[in-house]
Formats: sequence, structure tokens, C-alpha cells
Amino acid sequence: MPRSEGQSDFSVERPAEVALPASAQPVGLPDARAIAAQAGALTSRWVMRATWLMLFALAVLCLVGPHIPAGE
Repeated sequence: MPRSEGQSDFSVERPAEVALPASAQPVGLPDARAIAAQAGALTSRWVMRATWLMLFALAVLCLVGPHIPAGE
């Protein structure tokens, strides 16, 4: 529910609209093209496998790390 003007902490005034000259008309942009260099399904699977392997290695290191002797 919007707040009433009496509750408002600030006021907003719109700036005056300025008419742009003809030289400032929108510039034509080239047509957008679909990006063809996207990761394939095979690459995505291998990256996901590597991610799981690294997470598993980190979990093992966190579990075993405190039990490794300091070498004093």
C-alpha cells in the first residue's frame, strides 16, 4: 500500500523534458546475433564432475586436516 504525501520523507520533482535536436536522434545499432560459442553438454558435464571432485577433496581435507601431526 503506497504511503500518503503526509508520510513521505522526500518529494520528487520531474525535470523539464528537453526536445533533442535532429542530430541527436537514436543511432542505428547492428542486428543482434545469437552467440554460437556456448558451452556444450559434454563440457558442462566434465566441469560439473571436476567441481564435485574438488568439493570432495576439500571435504576430506577439512575432515583429516586437524589430525595430521604438526611435525614438532
